Amino acid sequence: MLNRIALVVAMVLFPLVSQAQVAPLAVSGKWEYRDASQEETDEGINLCFQLDAASTARSPQLRHFGGALCVSNPAEGAKLLRLAQVALRSGCTYSAEGVASIFLSGLRTLPEDEMYEERLEARLMLVTANRTTSPLASDCGDESSAVTPSFKSIHDAIAALKTHPDYSSLSMSDFSRVDAVSGLAELGASTQMLLPSGSSDTLVMYTENNVGTPFLTVERFDGRQWRDVSATTLPGYVNRNGSNYYLDVNGGAVKVRNLPARKAWRYSEGRFVPEG
Repeated sequence: MLNRIALVVAMVLFPLVSQAQVAPLAVSGKWEYRDASQEETDEGINLCFQLDAASTARSPQLRHFGGALCVSNPAEGAKLLRLAQVALRSGCTYSAEGVASIFLSGLRTLPEDEMYEERLEARLMLVTANRTTSPLASDCGDESSAVTPSFKSIHDAIAALKTHPDYSSLSMSDFSRVDAVSGLAELGASTQMLLPSGSSDTLVMYTENNVGTPFLTVERFDGRQWRDVSATTLPGYVNRNGSNYYLDVNGGAVKVRNLPARKAWRYSEGRFVPEG
C-alpha cells in the first residue's frame, strides 16, 4: 500500500519538476535569419540570436556562450517573426535581420560535430516585440527576388494597391489629395489611407459607407497580397457594425484614435500602441 502511495505521489510531483525546468526565459537581442534550403549545401534554415547584456546575464549557459544561440525551430520562428512566406527559387539563399524581445525554452548545449563547434540551442516560444532592420531578400542579384516590400512613402503604398482586391483599378489620378509628409492620401471625404510613420508595409484604410457608418482596417502587404491585420495590430479592435477606430487629421498631423475614449494610438514595431 505504501509503495502504491509513493508511486502516485511521484507521478504527481514529476510534472511540476519538469515544468520548473522548462520555464520560458524572457530575453531580447538581435536576430539573423538564413534560408539556404534551396542550395546544394547542408545548411538548411537557421535562425540565430545575439542577445543583449541584460539577457545574457540571466543564465549561466547564456553567459558561457556570450549570449549567442540558434533556435531549434527556425521555420516556426520565421513565422513568429512575421517573415513573409514565399515560393523560394532554386539556388538562392534568403536572409533577414532584426531586433526582437522573445521567450525561449529548453536551453541546451549541443556538442561539437563535423559542421559546427559546441553551441547553444533553444526553442523560440513567443515573440512579444519585433523590428526588422534588414527585410527578407535573396542573394540571386535579381531585383524581383526581394520578397518583402519597403514603402518609403505613401506613393509606394498606393502603387502596391493594384494587388488589393478592392483597389485593383485605382490610379494615382483618382486621389484628390496625397500628402507624402504626413503619409495621408484621400480618395474623397469618405475614404482616407494612411501610411504610419515608421511603417514599410502597413496601410491604414478608413472608409464610410453610403449611410455614413465608419470602417477602419489595417492591411499589411507581404510582397504579393494584402492581408487584414486589424485584429492583431489594434488592441481591442471591433469591426462588426462600424469600426471603433478612426483617423483624426488635424493641423497636418494624422492620428489613429478610438471611440468612445478618443485616445490616440501610434504605430510602433508592427502594431499600434497607446500614445504617451
